[in-house]
Amino acid sequence: MDELKSREHTAGLHTTLRAISASKAEKVFIAQDADVFVRRRVQEVCQQANVPYAYVSDMKALGSAAGLNFKTACAAILKG
Repeated sequence: MDELKSREHTAGLHTTLRAISASKAEKVFIAQDADVFVRRRVQEVCQQANVPYAYVSDMKALGSAAGLNFKTACAAILKG
């Protein structure tokens, strides 16, 4: 998750799903305390696009790792 601070990334459901669908996501992080629908949706899209994903402890930690001052359910490291 430390990679989020040093690499170009997305944060939030919609921008992360767009990055995955556009084949721009290299790796996705999903917060374990995110809504079950959100977790399943992101996981399904990652599996369809063959993008690796990992679960992280919570939305607050993920938001902080992404350089945000608020929680986020998911984030992705972008290719390039």
